[in-house]
Amino acid sequence: MSNASIAALTAIIREPDTIKPVYGAARRRLRSDVEAYGLRRDLTAPHTQPGAKIDISVRPMEDRDVAAVLDAAADLTPDEKWDRSMRRRLLEAGIGAPHVAVTADDEACYTQWLFTSRDNADIARHFGGIFPRLDDDTALLEGAFTPVAWRGKGVMSAAMSRIAEKAGPLGARYVITFVGTDNPASLKGCAKAGFFPYLRRTQHFRMGRQRVEFELLEDATTG
Repeated sequence: MSNASIAALTAIIREPDTIKPVYGAARRRLRSDVEAYGLRRDLTAPHTQPGAKIDISVRPMEDRDVAAVLDAAADLTPDEKWDRSMRRRLLEAGIGAPHVAVTADDEACYTQWLFTSRDNADIARHFGGIFPRLDDDTALLEGAFTPVAWRGKGVMSAAMSRIAEKAGPLGARYVITFVGTDNPASLKGCAKAGFFPYLRRTQHFRMGRQRVEFELLEDATTG
């Protein structure tokens, strides 16, 4: 378990309505195999940006955005509190470049972090080796989160497509991200954003210890 995960567990385990997600995470780390697809987009390949049901634009996260997407308000579900807490820890770590999608009224409705090869040491330290080392021409998107109030509006794929393109001026040709193999909705959203499977990641948990395996997919495509 990474230091960030331990800190997150310690910080929220005292809240009674977060016991279920905390227990689930702890149980998975006793003995489980968690699989995810590594998805990749080639920024030089033709791509039509998907639209959302609302007008959005993307920009770097500002202090005024934090409450809208990351504060754990009392009326949120335990799962959403957990999701926000984990991303708040990522923000507090001060690594990568957090971005937000905002509405026409400049209200934050989605967030995601962009990392480049210059962040390799921070990525390894914070995430505990669950991502491959980035080459100079490759960027990583991580921490995608849409608050419940904005789900079902196509925000994720539209925002992700635009944030990925921020990596081009930073020297990246490829952008990668990871999604659980049991999350078809997110996989579909990533495909709309131009991301397609190229890698399989398996996290083997045994009594709290983790071993990570990466396997290239034979039929990998970039769209």
